[in-house]
Amino acid sequence: MLDGSDEDDPDATESVFSEKSPHEPDEFDPDSLGPDVPEAPSAPDGSAASDTAALFWKLVIVFNVALLALSVGPMFIYFEGRVDLGLRIFLVGVVAFGYGTFRYVRFQHERKRDREDGGEDSSDDAEDTSTDRNG
Repeated sequence: MLDGSDEDDPDATESVFSEKSPHEPDEFDPDSLGPDVPEAPSAPDGSAASDTAALFWKLVIVFNVALLALSVGPMFIYFEGRVDLGLRIFLVGVVAFGYGTFRYVRFQHERKRDREDGGEDSSDDAEDTSTDRNG
């Protein structure tokens, strides 16, 4: 057997695996596993968060249009043989992708400049010093 006891021994009904440690709790608490779930910090004012969210959803739509046009344009050229329409659709995708990339990079530069000028301490760079339940 795994516990090293003899099968003929009547006192060997419990194995090593069934023994309980004195440090083990009576009932298992699954919430005690892992660190606490972090919460997102709130924005200082609602206008910055709403502007960022509006730009995010605008860029989601722009990049979806770009992806659709960049994939459908060549399909029109190859499968339908409609080169003029396929090129126009493909160029719409290139322009949409360029516009989305330009707006995203400009937003990143504005955000970086605001951090440098304002001297704000970004909360995502700071470490959480609170202790977790696991010690």
